[in-house]
Amino acid sequence: MTGKSVRATGISLLAIAVALMIIAIAGCAGRQQSSAQPQNEQTASNSSSRRVEGLCNLPDAPPADLAHKPGYRQFAVSVTDASGRLVSGLKQKDFVVHEESQSFPVAYFRENKNGEPLAIALVVDTSGSMTPKLPTVEKSLGNLVENLNRCDEVMLMAFSSRPFLLLPFSTNHKLVATRIGLFHAYGQTALYDATKAALQSLADADYPNRRLILITDGMDNASAATQEQVVAEARKDDVPIYAVGIGDPNANGSSAKTIGPFTVTGPVLDRVDAKSLEALTAAAGGRTFIVSGTAEDGGNGFMNAISTIADTIGRGYSIGAVLPNDAALAEVKVAVVNRPDLVVRADLIATE
Repeated sequence: MTGKSVRATGISLLAIAVALMIIAIAGCAGRQQSSAQPQNEQTASNSSSRRVEGLCNLPDAPPADLAHKPGYRQFAVSVTDASGRLVSGLKQKDFVVHEESQSFPVAYFRENKNGEPLAIALVVDTSGSMTPKLPTVEKSLGNLVENLNRCDEVMLMAFSSRPFLLLPFSTNHKLVATRIGLFHAYGQTALYDATKAALQSLADADYPNRRLILITDGMDNASAATQEQVVAEARKDDVPIYAVGIGDPNANGSSAKTIGPFTVTGPVLDRVDAKSLEALTAAAGGRTFIVSGTAEDGGNGFMNAISTIADTIGRGYSIGAVLPNDAALAEVKVAVVNRPDLVVRADLIATE
């Protein structure tokens, strides 16, 4: 090989090496840009949240001297008629707060008719048994989010064997709807761990009116937290939980399937733990909805439950009263005077 050929070959090899280095650097930069995208997206979400919140006023609050009185309790109240329609336009004089035969004057009253902002935690079961139900869940929650007050901040959490935070609190509802589309069914059911994590996140929410919406189709089988711990946390933080259980709470403990000459037994996939959900929702107000599997009614029961929850948390009345220290909160009721035909639901809420 001549000296000229050697030099040409050396130049060619050097050019190839430089080209490979450029490709590698470009690839690395591309990967860095790709990995940074969620963070940038989240930063944009947070910035959007702050911008919107600057335009949103916090709801009127009771006077400080009233709110800090020992025994002061405030309730989010919804009133419906016999047909399930929300009743608006009621006045302070129309309500009474009572415990058995003892009544207490309404010290604070406000009708929530201007779309006052809420902090809402959406907590969705994505364990393996949710596979056929997720399309209905995604559609219904997408509709819920799209129709929220623009100032409502929403946190999205999925859970299977453990909780997964898909989006921290944000007023970017389009981003929330996009993340709802990331649900993927797999694994077991850490119901209590997820609810506890969501309650802890709600403690840092910007708005005092806080709600947790919990959706599941099964029974807890993977949590480190216990039902008692989660109930205590919900009660301490005064966060109403609205739970939708999909399935049959009375299903047998196991099912049998015949495959050729063999019979295989396993857990019933449509058995929902209604008792545990009712314990969670009773802790600080709220409500449990038990609906049929989405394959049985086309998802109508689930969609109706979500619609009812949306109406309940977004409208109604705020009512406060000073209760004696020995009042049993579980026995305290709010009623409309001389209207036994109306259904009144009162959820205890945090006032700070």
